[in-house]
Amino acid sequence: MSPATCRDIHFQGIPGPVRLLPGAAGGTPALERRLRRALGCWPHACRTATQETSPVFLVEPLTDGAFRLHGASPEATDFTPYRAQDAVARLRPGYSFEPSLTCLASTLAVELVAVYEAHVGDRMGIHAAAAVRNGHTLLFCGTHRAGKSALLARLLLDGWQGLGDDMLALSPTGEVFSYGFAPRLRLPLPPCGHLAPLTEPDSPYVACGDAHYLCCDPASLPMLPWGSLLPVDAVVILDRLEASSSDSCGLLPQARQDDMREVLLRFLLRDGRAGLALSTACDLLERVPCRLLRYRTLDEATALLDGWLASPLSASPASPPLPGPAPAAVPAPRTAAGPARTGPRPPRPLRCRARGGHKPPAAPATVWRQRPGVIFRQDEDGGFLARDEETAGRDGRVFRLNGMGCALWQLWEEPGNDAELAGLLAEVFPQVPPERIRRDVTALRQRLCAAGFLEEADRA
Repeated sequence: MSPATCRDIHFQGIPGPVRLLPGAAGGTPALERRLRRALGCWPHACRTATQETSPVFLVEPLTDGAFRLHGASPEATDFTPYRAQDAVARLRPGYSFEPSLTCLASTLAVELVAVYEAHVGDRMGIHAAAAVRNGHTLLFCGTHRAGKSALLARLLLDGWQGLGDDMLALSPTGEVFSYGFAPRLRLPLPPCGHLAPLTEPDSPYVACGDAHYLCCDPASLPMLPWGSLLPVDAVVILDRLEASSSDSCGLLPQARQDDMREVLLRFLLRDGRAGLALSTACDLLERVPCRLLRYRTLDEATALLDGWLASPLSASPASPPLPGPAPAAVPAPRTAAGPARTGPRPPRPLRCRARGGHKPPAAPATVWRQRPGVIFRQDEDGGFLARDEETAGRDGRVFRLNGMGCALWQLWEEPGNDAELAGLLAEVFPQVPPERIRRDVTALRQRLCAAGFLEEADRA
């Protein structure tokens, strides 16, 4: 088709345009207006397509109001394998089927962020929401359907300022970079009178919607501009309870490792920067308070947040330890991640007698040790491993360790096999059955090898 029949939307910071192909959905001009309203927070310009300009994405309208979104550059997602015999997959390298404009806008927003961050420095995409109240910036994290989008919409309609919903960027120094995306809400909306303006006919707060979702209009809500950069003052982990739940609501401290896990799981790690994600999350949670927001209704959550912000924010009190062996039983030695921790080293040599006076099983020939470049972080609740982003073959993995896992990782600083390490841990953790320790050592070693954190070694 001739480029002259297409329209290009050039988004700031993206190396090529989003090209709108001619088709249904009211024609290209109507599609352009609707898509620009949904993504209007991101600075952009529109013009007629030319052959000299290579697009990053192509939007292909279909006859039933659906779309195909094609990734057309190395930075874009290769959505599906291209097959020459597939008549509809006529644009390489594949396509994502989007049943509505609302779905198209949501997927395109995520893809624009991924392409943008491939061309900037060390900012990392994170699936989270953020809002500002009384000069305090809160970063909201939580599992799928924890209520981030609905809560953000409720806060915005109550006078809070929004930094973005679902897609943000976080710098290593703990600053949130805003893409300005307004909330995308799943229908039906939760019971909340403050959300009623979103369901009114031709609501000015809604950019587009379908039978399952609605996208709020960023121009009609108090969203901060694209590119706003603010330091995080607190992290809030959302936990929405069922109405029948007997659990107490409130803003509660929890174990640091649980906080870390919730933040780490939100990072976009498709580019393999697991080490950067780990250090960013560690530094952030050391500097700012973190709370678990347990709530049943959006009004209840808003009242809890307003009450917390009415008093000075303070760091979380000491978190209760996780059940199980304390990682402090084997202090962390020097690792590839940084300087040694204080405290005695674990007992050496590795060859020792297991609890009960029995010799450990004969050692197999293969021994294992830490792979160079692995980053290790530990606190009172456990630890995390990440692949160094400069390590060849990086895969972006972040691995969580409990107390026993931390002890094993520290022992693998020197070459050892499963039986030897199980014998040592049987002495360190006498309350754990030796057979269970042997099984756990082998299982963890296999998982760490598969993830690229351990390697075969020669006995020194």
